[in-house]
Amino acid sequence: MAKDTGKREAADPADAPESGWEARANPPWYRPRFTVPHGRRTPPDEETLARAIGWDGVIEGLRMALDPVVGIHSGRTLGVEAVMDNAVALGYASTHDLLDAAFDSSDGSDPLRAQNRLLDIETAAHQAAVRLFAALPDNPALKLFLNLDSRLLANADRIVAGLRASLSDHGIAPTSVVLTISERMPFVNVEALCDGAPGADAAHEDLERLLATLRGLSGRLALADFGAGSASLPLLTLTRPDFVKLDRFFVQAQARDRGRRLALQGLVNLAQPLGTLVIAEGVETVEQYQTCRQAGCEYLQGPLAGPRVTAAQDLPRTYEGIRSLSEIDHRRVGNDAALIAAQTEYMAPITMGTAMAEVFECFRQAKDQTFLPAVDAADEPVGIIREADLKEYTYSLYGKDLLSNRALGRTLDGFVVRAPVADVTTPAEKILDVFSASGGAECVLITRDRKYMGFLSASSLLKVISEKNLAMARDQNPLSRLPGNTMINEYIFEALHTTDRPSTLVYLDFDNFKPFNDTYGYRQGDRAITLFAELLRKALPREDVFVGHVGGDDFFVGFRDFDPDHVVHLIGDLIERFRRDVESFYDEEARRTGFIVARDREGVERHLPLLTASAAVIEIPRGHSTRSADEIAGLIARYKKKAKESASKIAAARLDDGAPADPTGADAPRPDPVRA
Repeated sequence: MAKDTGKREAADPADAPESGWEARANPPWYRPRFTVPHGRRTPPDEETLARAIGWDGVIEGLRMALDPVVGIHSGRTLGVEAVMDNAVALGYASTHDLLDAAFDSSDGSDPLRAQNRLLDIETAAHQAAVRLFAALPDNPALKLFLNLDSRLLANADRIVAGLRASLSDHGIAPTSVVLTISERMPFVNVEALCDGAPGADAAHEDLERLLATLRGLSGRLALADFGAGSASLPLLTLTRPDFVKLDRFFVQAQARDRGRRLALQGLVNLAQPLGTLVIAEGVETVEQYQTCRQAGCEYLQGPLAGPRVTAAQDLPRTYEGIRSLSEIDHRRVGNDAALIAAQTEYMAPITMGTAMAEVFECFRQAKDQTFLPAVDAADEPVGIIREADLKEYTYSLYGKDLLSNRALGRTLDGFVVRAPVADVTTPAEKILDVFSASGGAECVLITRDRKYMGFLSASSLLKVISEKNLAMARDQNPLSRLPGNTMINEYIFEALHTTDRPSTLVYLDFDNFKPFNDTYGYRQGDRAITLFAELLRKALPREDVFVGHVGGDDFFVGFRDFDPDHVVHLIGDLIERFRRDVESFYDEEARRTGFIVARDREGVERHLPLLTASAAVIEIPRGHSTRSADEIAGLIARYKKKAKESASKIAAARLDDGAPADPTGADAPRPDPVRA
């Protein structure tokens, strides 16, 4: 391999050497990466360091840290990811830089030597991580996520054997470990695995052997940098990981980018029906937390949860900030946990490692059950065991004996089928989406703080959805079929407690509705209300917009992440369209003159203008300090009056500002929101 010049181009696998490590060890599905496609480092500093301490010095100086993985609903620590913490101190720009340099350390004459330098680094990192994890007093209740460079997969047997020995030396159960493969380096040649490709069957067998080797350590596997790496979707279906860690590209800054939010939601929807749990990487703000939680992510990593720790005593078991955010979300958007728990059916699970004879006995005693849940030693769901998969052994003369003999028959692991998993606090609609996308799964396994709680069958899940819809229907306005005051109040509560995302609240009501109602009757009044509700549905965007009906001729609209000027424009168009459309409800004389003769609220007969609507627009900016719904109500009352007096029928204000935008001139049809 040519010596590193600092500027790299990705190598084509077709240009790989015909002999040496690449040709000897690589199965057809493997796609090695020989170069790094971006400028990684400053060569003089690195070369100086390498001459000074050498790779042995780098290995000896490695220091590991633990990056917490936290439950997005509970704030409890699922586990820790072991990460190299001092690459910069060792003279490298980043951990990736260090690993790339180790891989590129050969002069090209012996590719195995280059790989062994990287293997030495990875082995030392794993051993240091296990030592640090062993110092945690309650490590049996935690998971240790260990990263495995994809360029070392040809050494999977050796790495797993070394890890098993290291774990044994420190008294750590292998089931505590989750091996994590990053997609940063492309390593799967998807074309070689396609049906009909030359050697496709052999390629699949080689890949299955690799996955069996990796899962042989703990039964758990994770994919990191999911969505931004190479062949993400094929890898998801080929490896069926227990966890995927979403690349931070989809997490950071996504709250202000609707395209990324949709992609984030799509990736979660792809993973969960396969029974894969989703971890959001790099969560820094409350805004990002809320978006990831709404998308359905189960866990998070990043500064919002807490910093990396290098000492066992510094790792919290519960992150109070995350727990508090989850409680606020539950209060603000409603909590389906009670409905879900009421319909969740408990069935005693089978623990991994149970003898097959006991499994048969469980099915014999529960004759009406077609499957049994399976959990690991920590009582976390692994999947289900289907009775149908055991039938060929049940009805075979020596089938049960074969399964009961561990040396001859298949073990329980071979019969576990993945099933979708959801926390009891997950919104019912999200669970339904996961179940529907799972393609005929028997159930959804329900957990509470990762622990198995029971399962929801299709009929039970439909009951949950039905009861929730019934509760929502009770709150709907019977005339407009729009959400009523309960959901409106919840929306306002959410807007006031979400300081990292701007909102705009709009209160609309009719002008001169009483004289119109008195003159033309309540049926025409109801028609006007129904017309306005329909215009709200059609004229406003569907995404990030909430529409509610306070009652009578009063309506509410909430906008999330909209520019206030754009909101004013949308509301102005809506008011103008209503003014034009509602004219058809009047008689010809009223339409011609533009007024009706009727009594006003004081009982005085007057010429009154035709029906229209006015709007108070309240901007809630990022970082606001207001938490009081009463203050919002006061602003709305004040600016509603100003809106009715203005020519544009709109008055806008910015929370914490207090100065209204109140144009009254005929040449100023719409106000601009007042800026701080």
